[in-house]
Amino acid sequence: MIESEISSKTAYHSGIQNVSSIYGNVRECILLFENGTQKVISRQQEKGQLTVNIVYHLARENDFVESVIKNFYYTDRLDDLAEKCGFNSIKTFTRHFKSNFNITPKQWMLSIKKEAMLDCLVNTNYPLKQIAADLGFSNLSHLSDFCLKKTGKRPEDIRKGNKSQI
Repeated sequence: MIESEISSKTAYHSGIQNVSSIYGNVRECILLFENGTQKVISRQQEKGQLTVNIVYHLARENDFVESVIKNFYYTDRLDDLAEKCGFNSIKTFTRHFKSNFNITPKQWMLSIKKEAMLDCLVNTNYPLKQIAADLGFSNLSHLSDFCLKKTGKRPEDIRKGNKSQI
């Protein structure tokens, strides 16, 4: 099986290594749980893309991390994410987030958005307007500005084959 690793980050917190990796252009992902069950996730007839984000964390942090991962895809605003994770204070949520992920929630959300954008640009032929809409940009200009700020390149340039210089 050939994997396309888009991003891999290693951080050290209290002497413990935390690793996060994002894999794009995934055809199928098999999850094997400790209780012996499994779940197979696959792209259905090429009608979409499958990107897998792997986050390793300490067992004591399971509840918070699972809550963030479970609720992240239902919002694009930090205050909504904090509320969905059971926090009334964004400051408290941010403190817990930083202690678990070694990055601020805003930086993490932007990183996820950047990796999703790159995955779409590199691994799909979706029109740029569709990518902008799918990723929550209000228009194509905002996608282009975000791409330029985060990669130093316009979406069109990444698509044209300058992918290796990202």
